[in-house]
Amino acid sequence: MSVVVTAHGQDSTVGVVVEDALRGLEELGVPGEVVVVVGRADRTAQVALTSGASVVESRPGRGAAVLAGVAASRGDVVCLLDGDVRYFGEPPLVPLLVEPILGGLADACVSDLYWRPPHPRLWLHGFFAPLIGRLYPELLPKAGSTPWSGQRAALRALWPAELPDGATADLALLLHWNREAALLRPVLADDWTAPRKPGLAPARAELDLVVADALAHGRIDETGAKALPDWFDAVQASALERWGDVVDPLDFAVAERDVLEGALRELRAHGL
Repeated sequence: MSVVVTAHGQDSTVGVVVEDALRGLEELGVPGEVVVVVGRADRTAQVALTSGASVVESRPGRGAAVLAGVAASRGDVVCLLDGDVRYFGEPPLVPLLVEPILGGLADACVSDLYWRPPHPRLWLHGFFAPLIGRLYPELLPKAGSTPWSGQRAALRALWPAELPDGATADLALLLHWNREAALLRPVLADDWTAPRKPGLAPARAELDLVVADALAHGRIDETGAKALPDWFDAVQASALERWGDVVDPLDFAVAERDVLEGALRELRAHGL
């Protein structure tokens, strides 16, 4: 059992993440290791080593870090954690993500981390849910409500040999698992915190990734692929205007619904 922690420049948090991961391995009662991936041999590496992890360096980028950590690990199951996430629930994140795999209920899991406090999730409602629901409808129930989460686990054979270097890596990994995993499932989790929130808006690179993958696997034709950039621009402009300065939790839910419905209308308007 291997836990891979990506922790570029996170010396203030990585020690506790490693300690929690080791406690999770102990609770599982299986042989295990924690591998921390750093961008260079800095204080993050020193803290990780002191806390009981091994350390491997990688070039910059989310995808590069994940690949380096998986390559340096030895476990039959690999659990991926961010180096700045604190999870206060029981059981710890590692057994929470891994037990469905050890029990034969899943071969890959992604954490469904209930977002608290409410945060505008344009990425989910104005991009992932409508677009993936149109092109990969079977993936929506497998990914949960926080498909951007970096906390996930899978059998070693399901980790790809290649990933984009940058922030699109987690989305690329989901698409890969959608094809290769027989039992990809979300795992509900709560009682957590992280110093950074996911970005409000999706990036054009994420759209390009989905379009390229959908074309390569026959999920869309060239006409549809050419229409998606216009759909993307229209949805992002209207969604940002709709959210504005929403602060009330109930207003978040209404805004999310409006953004999703608007994105679906735009899909139909663009012939998709």
